[in-house]
Amino acid sequence: MAILAAQFRVKNKGTFDLKGLYEYLHLLVVEEGYAHGGSDPEFPETFHSQHEFGKGLKEHIVWWRLEKVPNDSTYYKYEIDLDWRSVAIRDVEVVYQGKKLKLANGELEINILARVVPDYAGTWSKHWLLKHFNKLYWKVIMKSNFEKHKLELYREAYRLQETIKNYWKLMPGTEEPEHDAGFWPQEGIGE
Repeated sequence: MAILAAQFRVKNKGTFDLKGLYEYLHLLVVEEGYAHGGSDPEFPETFHSQHEFGKGLKEHIVWWRLEKVPNDSTYYKYEIDLDWRSVAIRDVEVVYQGKKLKLANGELEINILARVVPDYAGTWSKHWLLKHFNKLYWKVIMKSNFEKHKLELYREAYRLQETIKNYWKLMPGTEEPEHDAGFWPQEGIGE
């Protein structure tokens, strides 16, 4: 039984480095302990699909199923599902500071679902005596500890969201044009 800690989506429409974001998040989840740093076949990417349509348009669907046991806990496990979906992606070239960059233009949506799994190994639920006290144990006795783990996973998930948003802000070619004046013209004395 998994308990939801956070659920949100991050969406970007415009020009961005899709491959760079993929590689950056790959390194980040390995560094955070949600995946092993070994060979790539061990990475928990359960689905990856790319469809190519006419006029150079592509669609990507990627599912990551990440797991982490916090502080070598024997009772709690964190799960994060990252579901990527890009629509109408077209390869474009952008000149930034005199360098030509190959980027993607289109729409990308990343859905993130974070859950805390109590008794992930089934130590309590499969034991002949302990299974009768499992719900009592984690709802009454371990409630404050469970809330601490839920809050920690909530923070980790939103740090991941902020990391994605900050990556998009730092990308060349994705900045919004800055205007000196606002939408409405300035009014006042001396005009």
